Amino acid sequence: MNNKFSIGVVIAIVLQVSAFVWWTAQQAQTITQLESEMAELTARTEVEKEVTLINDVAQLKKDIQELSDKTLAAVLETNERIDGLGAHVDRQDTRINDTFATQMDEFQTTIQNSFNVVEGWIDGLDNDVEDIYLHIDVSHQGLDKKLSDRIKEHKHQGEE
Repeated sequence: MNNKFSIGVVIAIVLQVSAFVWWTAQQAQTITQLESEMAELTARTEVEKEVTLINDVAQLKKDIQELSDKTLAAVLETNERIDGLGAHVDRQDTRINDTFATQMDEFQTTIQNSFNVVEGWIDGLDNDVEDIYLHIDVSHQGLDKKLSDRIKEHKHQGEE
């Protein structure tokens, strides 16, 4: 029985070693298969990342172009509004200048009319002063004649 047991033990050991070799081979094959799948998944992931990156770059380019277009439109609109304000300011400036010029013309006319009135008064006063001097001269001559007549009369009365 010892022989049988030893043969049974040997067979059991051989079977266990065979199973271990088979299991190890299976593990190696599984590892190889997993490595292959991992390489395939890694390659696929890299391709997907590259495609995603290309799509992201294309979308970013599109977004940048859209932002650039909107910015340009806003700048042009702002420029048009500024030009519109400039034209408004120019119109207001012209209006103010025209109003000022009109007011100055009216003021000049008013001053000229006032000057003409005052000049008329002065001319009238000059005429009145000349009339007064003339009247004084006439009165003075009349008084001189009266005085001289009285002096003559007084002399004649004194001689008589």
